[in-house]
Amino acid sequence: MKGSMVLCGVGGMGILKASEVIAHLVVQEGLSVRQSEVHGMAQRGGSVVTHLRYGEEVFSPLLFRGEADFMVAFEELEALRYLPYLRRGGTVILNRLTMCPPGFDPSRYPKHIPETLENAGFTVLAVPATDIALELGDIRVTNSVLLGVLSRVFPVGTEHSWEKALQKAFRGKALDLNLEAFWRGRG
Repeated sequence: MKGSMVLCGVGGMGILKASEVIAHLVVQEGLSVRQSEVHGMAQRGGSVVTHLRYGEEVFSPLLFRGEADFMVAFEELEALRYLPYLRRGGTVILNRLTMCPPGFDPSRYPKHIPETLENAGFTVLAVPATDIALELGDIRVTNSVLLGVLSRVFPVGTEHSWEKALQKAFRGKALDLNLEAFWRGRG
């Protein structure tokens, strides 16, 4: 088994932590994993992207365009920005969140992004992950909601192994809340 994914969004959304959880999951299932991240102006709300590749033998984390099997997009416009990395027929886990970049005219923000992705031949699982995280009392668990959605379709790991991966990444009350968020996303 081998595969790859792109996680993308805006700085401060928990993208790197989500990537860490997936890496823990893949390793505990006996596969190799390589990941790379780009987070230029992330601390100022800039774009963040992580490439993650997994399999029996993995040499490089970097993906070519049209290669990723999965995309976990923490924001809708970022999904469009990194869409070229997703292969035809790939799966997009999409947070139903729109954030206009500074200086961007909100009236020019693309409409109907989930439908546009579906019409282009991608499988889209769109969920209001940020809204769910806010219902749980902490926007920082948006990433775990999205991981729960990913776990429905990701070919690696069981429910138990996802929980173990979350336990490696979080402790104490943060673990409890992230597990709750994961289960909300998993449905």
